[in-house]
Amino acid sequence: MKKILILAAVVFVASTWSLTAQTNTQETPHRASLTKAEQALANREKEWADAVKRRDAETIGRIQAEEYRFTDPAGRIWTKTQALESIKAGDLVIDAFELDDVQVNIYGKSAVVTFAITWNGNFRGNDISGPQRMTDVFVKRTGHWQCVASQATRIRPQ
Repeated sequence: MKKILILAAVVFVASTWSLTAQTNTQETPHRASLTKAEQALANREKEWADAVKRRDAETIGRIQAEEYRFTDPAGRIWTKTQALESIKAGDLVIDAFELDDVQVNIYGKSAVVTFAITWNGNFRGNDISGPQRMTDVFVKRTGHWQCVASQATRIRPQ
């Protein structure tokens, strides 16, 4: 009986290490490689973050659906129009960013993408640097993925 309990504990610890190693990658935790659609969405997130850094309102406008809504870390709701106007006005200045732990889940013609992002920059002169967790909801329309909703949560230092 003692040997069985030790074996069970070893299997549990090994599987936990395995899951931890998988979730710290930019791949989905259930397999080693992304499908074509999952990779397209992961790439879309990188393209979007890069467009924010470059203040490329045209690219951001293609990624965001007309009904897009963003819930910022303070709980405010931003429409696509408000977000693009803020980008064009130079309110948001991003010097650098790092995307990590991108997880993509596709449900037919919709998808949920979660990831961690660390920004270095400011919004209207206020420092917004630091890590955040993001959730984006995409819908596939006429062969292209568009984001309909985003939510950001600031990660507090521990």
